[in-house]
Formats: sequence, C-alpha cells, structure tokens
Amino acid sequence: MLQLCYASERIESEQELLQDLSDILSVARKFNKAHQINGVLYYSHGKFFQCLEGEAEVVENLFQSICRDPRHHQVLRFQDATVERPHFSEWSMKYVHKHSEISSLFSRFGLGQFEPHALQQEQLSGFLELLYRLDENQANLASPQGYKQRGYIPYF
Repeated sequence: MLQLCYASERIESEQELLQDLSDILSVARKFNKAHQINGVLYYSHGKFFQCLEGEAEVVENLFQSICRDPRHHQVLRFQDATVERPHFSEWSMKYVHKHSEISSLFSRFGLGQFEPHALQQEQLSGFLELLYRLDENQANLASPQGYKQRGYIPYF
C-alpha cells in the first residue's frame, strides 16, 4: 500500500475558503471511499498538507488529478512510503482544523508558522503521528448550497 504525502499552496481568497474546503472534502470522501483510499487533510496559513494511503496506481492517479486542480499551487511531493496497513483507516479523508499542537510542533521545528514545504523527511513522521492523534473536525464547513447562494458575505 502506497503512502503519498504532499504540500501545496492555495491562492488566498477568504471569501471562497470555506466553500473550497467543503468541496474538496466532499469530493475526496466520496471518491476515496469508492476506491479504498484513506487519508488526512490539514489546512492553515494558505497551505494544504495531505496524506493519501491506498493501492499505488489509484493513489498515483488521484495525485496527478490533484496536481491539475487550480486550487493547488507549488505542489511538493514528499518521499513515498510503503505501509502494510493504512494509518488513517478510520477515515476516507480526515480533516483536522488549525490546531495549537501543530503550531507548537512547527515551532519546535524552527518554523514560525505552518510551513509544510519546509518539512524535512525525518520530521514528516512526527507530523503524521500528531495528525493521526488529533480529533477530526466533525462540523460541516459550509452548506451544500454554499454561502454565496445564502445571500451573505462572511466577515472572518
């Protein structure tokens, strides 16, 4: 089983952030469940980190699709790993909110904020372990209609 982790940047547009995250999670969870892929997604400071685990060819094809997604820029693929069993087997796509423990971990790595592109390979396992341990965000990020169709603009 292939474990593929990557980091990418998002061109910031706060008005579309919740909708983008909601759309990504909705599509990922449906696709991943149908294709026996497990994983985790973390987003903070305009940057994504995602780890995918599953059959190598399926995960590779999914990653190529992600690289073509206009929401992902400066995609950095970390060294692949082979795993005997998925670490995120309980989730088709776990989502972890911005978290103080992750901020603390990146501070210990000598980084001022969440900078997944600066992770060294040996730091990756500690970060993955923390993501596995943290609770998943259970709340819906946005209505299936999207906030734009509800007639207001968010102020956060």
